[in-house]
Amino acid sequence: MTQNPVTFSWKRPFIAAVICLLILLVLNDIAIRLSLYFAYKWLDIPFHFFSGFSVGLASIGILRALYKERYTYTKQLLYVVLLTFFVGAAWECVEAYFNAPILFGPFFWFDTSKDLLMDTLGGILSYICFHPHKKIQPEQN
Repeated sequence: MTQNPVTFSWKRPFIAAVICLLILLVLNDIAIRLSLYFAYKWLDIPFHFFSGFSVGLASIGILRALYKERYTYTKQLLYVVLLTFFVGAAWECVEAYFNAPILFGPFFWFDTSKDLLMDTLGGILSYICFHPHKKIQPEQN
């Protein structure tokens, strides 16, 4: 069974990504100023999920803007998952550079794995929400 290639506008997911990232930046600023990450250790989980969702939306918009030719659903999903994972990995490198391993101690690798999983799951949700749906045509008699 072959998949039908599809093309859709890049604007809708990209605008949604910008809005999500702005919301994320404001909430992150509030969480840092109020030291909420230290008070609630679990708070980084929804932040990583939401950031993965935002990066996934941006990657869908970028894919649609850069590649005018048609692409398959599988290719788009792979692109979204890989880009979301690599952006999350880059963020974890930034955390490691700023001595996050000292903050988390022996649980640093567990925290990093959990963060990458949340980033990737957020990216997959963005694909589910914004991937092109094939419209079913009614049968003609």
